Amino acid sequence: MQIILLHDVDKVGRRGETVNVANGYARNYLFPEGLAVRADTAKKKELEIRLAAFEARDDRDRKSAEELAESMKDVAVKISAAASDEDKLYGSVTAQMIASALVEKGHTVEAKHVMLDEPLRALGNYTVPVKLHRDVTAEVQVWIERP
Repeated sequence: MQIILLHDVDKVGRRGETVNVANGYARNYLFPEGLAVRADTAKKKELEIRLAAFEARDDRDRKSAEELAESMKDVAVKISAAASDEDKLYGSVTAQMIASALVEKGHTVEAKHVMLDEPLRALGNYTVPVKLHRDVTAEVQVWIERP
């Protein structure tokens, strides 16, 4: 099925692109979530108008994300956590905890922006990427230490 993407969708395409996807994927996920519309001539003309507004907003968002990334360039966050004698944490440090620590330092970041493959489970120093925009990623130093 040919669709027009209204938002960026990982592994499918970027906003405004016309792509082919499986019928079930479009009907069961993309359409209900408002991520895409069926590609036809009327929708294409309507979408061209909406894309101009999307692009202006996207440029504004990218600029603010670049400014935030520049301010986060040398940020180091310390998180205290209980650990065993082998330096393994009894719990784990999650993206939410890192985002909360960044907010305390004055940076507006949500947990979904912190790109952790899995929670951190040992004491030490980690470099964690923070995706602020699809094209802008900042790296933050996270120190996990005993209280």
